[in-house]
Formats: sequence, C-alpha cells, structure tokens
Amino acid sequence: MEKYKQHMNWFIGGGILLILAIIVSLMNYFQSEPNMPTTSQIPKQTEPESLISTDKPNGKNEENNKRKTEIMVDVQGSVNRPGVYELKEGDRVLHAIQMAGGFEERAEIRSVNQALKISDEMIVYVAEKGEKYELQQASSKPLDENGTVVNINSADETVLQTLNGVGPAKAQNIISYREENGPFTTLEQLLEVRGIGEKTIEQWRDQISFE
Repeated sequence: MEKYKQHMNWFIGGGILLILAIIVSLMNYFQSEPNMPTTSQIPKQTEPESLISTDKPNGKNEENNKRKTEIMVDVQGSVNRPGVYELKEGDRVLHAIQMAGGFEERAEIRSVNQALKISDEMIVYVAEKGEKYELQQASSKPLDENGTVVNINSADETVLQTLNGVGPAKAQNIISYREENGPFTTLEQLLEVRGIGEKTIEQWRDQISFE
C-alpha cells in the first residue's frame, strides 16, 4: 500500500512537472515571435491629392444668380387678382396677366401689349372697356410731343407713359410725388416714387430732363 502511494505521488509530481515544462516552452515560443503591428499602428491609406475635391459650393453666388432671374411685377386694373407677382427674366406681359388670374370681363384687352417683355418693378395696368389708355410699348427713345427728351417735372400723364415701363398708375405716382414734394432735381430722387427702381432709372438716364 505504501509503495502504491509512493508511485502515485511520483506520477502526479511528474505530470505537474510536464505541464510546467509545456507552459514554459509556449511562453518562450511566443516571446521569440516578431512583434505584429496593432490595428492602431497600421498606416491609413490616403487618397491621391488630385482625387480630393477642394471645391465647395458657393452659396452666395447661387443666391446672386437667383436674384438675377427674379422679377417683381405689379399687375393692376381689370384682372381677377391684382397684386405683385414674381416672374423671371424673359417673361412677357402675358405671363404676368396669367399670374394675376387673367382678364376680367370688363377688361379692354387691347390696352396692354401682351408680347412686351417685362422688367423688374414694372407696373402692368389693364384698362376697362371705355377707359382712355395708352398702349405700353418697348420704345427705347421716349419723346414728348415736340420730339424732345421727356421733362420729368412738367410732362403730363400721357407723355410720362412714353417712358419705358410706365403705365397710367406709375405716371400718376410720378405726378403725385411732384405735387407733394416739388420738382425732381436728381435721377436718384426718382427711386422714392412707388414702382420705380434702379434698373428703371438707368434706362431713363439719357431719356429725361429736369428743366
């Protein structure tokens, strides 16, 4: 029985020594392997500079282009929905009237030139049947009855309507301003008149006089 216990102790001790030897061998093996790079140590691939786009959308340019195509037109008179409408460059009076709901039954259709190209801050006035009107034209040389440049301070409603973009309503606005504030002295002063903008006065620069 004693010998049996002694053999068992040797067997167990030998097994433990064998296990320890295996562990030591494995540790030496892994320590001798070359260091493998970790994920964080692997350099990231970068795209060629020529493929990286540095262009950024220029929001300001897009906004400026949009403003260039927007045109505000005031449609008045015998239309179903008078008011100010937004159109685009190249549109015509016909489009402005369509935006305003079309002609009323009492409208004098011949009072407007539907083929005329619109301009920013333009007033389109549709007269009623039987109402006196002057057909709005696209003339680039507005002359009064004597064949001279239009005097903005003395011209009546009919003569004022020979100016580009001026209908009965805008002509009346000019006259009302003169009556309330006195004669115009500068081109820029016309900007204070309702319906007249910078583009309009630029068209009139060589077409009007103040005395």
